[in-house]
Amino acid sequence: MFKIILGALLAAIAVFAWEALSWTVLGWHENGFRSFRDEEAVAEVIKANVTSGHGIYLLPAMEEAPKVATVEEKKAFLEKQTKAKEDGPYVYAIIRPGSGEISMGTNMILSFVRSFLCALLVAALLSQVALFYPARIAFVAAAGLFAGLTCDLPMWIWFENPARDTIVNIADHVIAWIIGGAVLGIFVGKDPVAER
Repeated sequence: MFKIILGALLAAIAVFAWEALSWTVLGWHENGFRSFRDEEAVAEVIKANVTSGHGIYLLPAMEEAPKVATVEEKKAFLEKQTKAKEDGPYVYAIIRPGSGEISMGTNMILSFVRSFLCALLVAALLSQVALFYPARIAFVAAAGLFAGLTCDLPMWIWFENPARDTIVNIADHVIAWIIGGAVLGIFVGKDPVAER
């Protein structure tokens, strides 16, 4: 158990360091970000039109047809929604309409705790298999790929996240967990033993 916790702790440090480098030095995440032509005007429109505070907002909204509507009215409602989405603009946004306290320290602590919990989970899985060291790295890297496919690919499929950003996010997960696997594989896992 000590090796699992130590390995997970050191892997979390390595993954956290990679993610810090990835976000602050490489710039490959920020290169996909866009800005509005007139941010102040957009901010005013958002503040004036937010309906229920901090949350995820869609434009056009994914409303359901009124329950008392006739079949024809429901059909017309759905056609109007589909046309609005096709014609654009389409927006999927996390909106905090008012002021908010942003603590870089708290966010970094939470990010490290997340990395440690992920490393503990992968360490527990890795402890159950017998693999040579390179295969242990591949095992953990596959967990990173799984995370990217599970978390980032649905955003591309359902919410039009740009393909470029989806690829960068998935690649970031894989690289992070190749690094994490290189550390974790030293402490966790068993070499296969040939039996007679």
